[in-house]
Amino acid sequence: MLQLNNITKRFQDGERERTVLDGLSLTVDDGAFIAITGESGAGKTTLLSIMATLLDADAGVYTIDGTPVASMDLSQVRNKQIGIVFQDHRLLPQFTAVQNVLLPVLAQQAECPKATYERALQLMEWMGIRALEKTPVGVLSGGEKTRVAICRALINNPKVLLADEPTGQLDSDNAHTIASLFQKVNSELHTTIVMVTHSDAMASVAHKVYRLENGKLEVRG
Repeated sequence: MLQLNNITKRFQDGERERTVLDGLSLTVDDGAFIAITGESGAGKTTLLSIMATLLDADAGVYTIDGTPVASMDLSQVRNKQIGIVFQDHRLLPQFTAVQNVLLPVLAQQAECPKATYERALQLMEWMGIRALEKTPVGVLSGGEKTRVAICRALINNPKVLLADEPTGQLDSDNAHTIASLFQKVNSELHTTIVMVTHSDAMASVAHKVYRLENGKLEVRG
């Protein structure tokens, strides 16, 4: 489904140019659940941002279902094919939980179809937050915000879910719950997942774990 070939990304660090990704290649098959680990600053978020089409690589080719991303309508890719769970959630605190879930839909059309609203409620029920439908996001706990963010990422039924440190700000109990929910999304919705995490416990729920080091990926264990 996703194919990265010889991806290179460099950043200017003062007067020095730093290579973060160095000819990196990765294949993500349909239905896979992979985790990417690595030290802070190794380039995990950079890699995920390229996969999310939020950042361009300096070299290499990225394809989705065999089509080069460079030739695609990226707004449609981000809204329809890829769902993203950001580390800082990026929810709108003045809006309710369900309004946040529906944001990707409302970004494309003025009104939300009844069936889509019902899907939002079904996702929230599935995530155990149905009762928070009309609650402003600003008063929710970290774990509840993460669940809202996952629902938002799934509202358009994307093929791929990308998650950047989804449990980075949670305690161990909430982290364990979120890990189980990601397994559920993969197994029951058949959604392909690529997750960046510093947590070995979170990585252990994935089918395959990679470590990003020196700009390249190596399979762990």
